[in-house]
Amino acid sequence: MEVFDPVRYSLEENKFFLSHLCESPVSALQETLPSGVNPVAVQEVLGQLYELEELNKHRGIEWAGKEAISVTIEKYLTEHDRWSEMSTRGAPRFPTMHAWDGRGRPHRGGISSDSGGVNTYFDENGERVSFRVSLRDTAAEVFKAPWVKKEEPIPDALIEDTENGSLKCPVDGWVANFKVDSRQSYNMARARMSRHCKSSKDDRVREFGTKVFG
Repeated sequence: MEVFDPVRYSLEENKFFLSHLCESPVSALQETLPSGVNPVAVQEVLGQLYELEELNKHRGIEWAGKEAISVTIEKYLTEHDRWSEMSTRGAPRFPTMHAWDGRGRPHRGGISSDSGGVNTYFDENGERVSFRVSLRDTAAEVFKAPWVKKEEPIPDALIEDTENGSLKCPVDGWVANFKVDSRQSYNMARARMSRHCKSSKDDRVREFGTKVFG
């Protein structure tokens, strides 16, 4: 097991892991397991964490650490409860399996959403954060090509020039013109921009289209 992902396990198993982190699975399995806790999962997870902790103690081999595992389990349990509560108020049961447009509307399976199952949660800034924790090589630096620039966040709105009658996509610069004194012409320009964004081969343009037009 190279990665620990709390989503793979039941809530009961996660709570059990939290109470026995880095304990020998032989010791943990001496007690009667709570309902919903599979002994195979206990052996897999606690066995791996115990081994990594022992290698760290006796050979100085670094790993993600007990705290990182504890944090992601607690976060998953907290988010799971929060999602459940929000679903009673009309929100999707699993929000991260949706893309959210500029009007706050969810689109299941949209660009950037979790695919196939829950992988992430939203932080306080609305950014997606993975629940997964890589167990090894946490100190190793990942190669970053010097020519690759940090990706800018997706803009929130079109660039509108009401004086000259134009709408511009802030991602790829595509322009749709309209007659300044005609609301119908303006709406038609927005429709053309929407079609452009949603049919673009650029993922960022399509994501912008979902964000702005839904």
